[in-house]
Amino acid sequence: MKFIRSIDARLKKLEQHHPFTGEEAWLLFRLAAFGEAVGWSLLITGILLREFLPSHSQTPVLLAGQIHGMLFLLYMLASLGLYPSLHWSRRRAIVALTASVPPYGSLLFEQWAAYKRHNSTANLYHRVIAYQLIQERL
Repeated sequence: MKFIRSIDARLKKLEQHHPFTGEEAWLLFRLAAFGEAVGWSLLITGILLREFLPSHSQTPVLLAGQIHGMLFLLYMLASLGLYPSLHWSRRRAIVALTASVPPYGSLLFEQWAAYKRHNSTANLYHRVIAYQLIQERL
């Protein structure tokens, strides 16, 4: 129980800091998601090369696996480090983390998050316009 409280306190401290603007954080997150998907592509290609090369060399899998691992870790760090700047809940950050496990899941999550981001911006814009119209009539 003490361990959970310690993690919660650290997360609250992290959530208070917003080192990036929303646009900067979104760009970095999108780059990380795309990079993670590229890592999956490299890993799958390395596995296929191993199977179809006459020597059955492990080198393509080792190289692609290391690159994929680094890109995977970068995506994980981006998901954890940027969620306060993106104004995400902890739940959404956890979903972003788990989306990196299946191949190309980071791209699916990024597309969903972009859709949600666009809709919330459009809703805010419509509310501002409605408010202005009401104020003009009064």
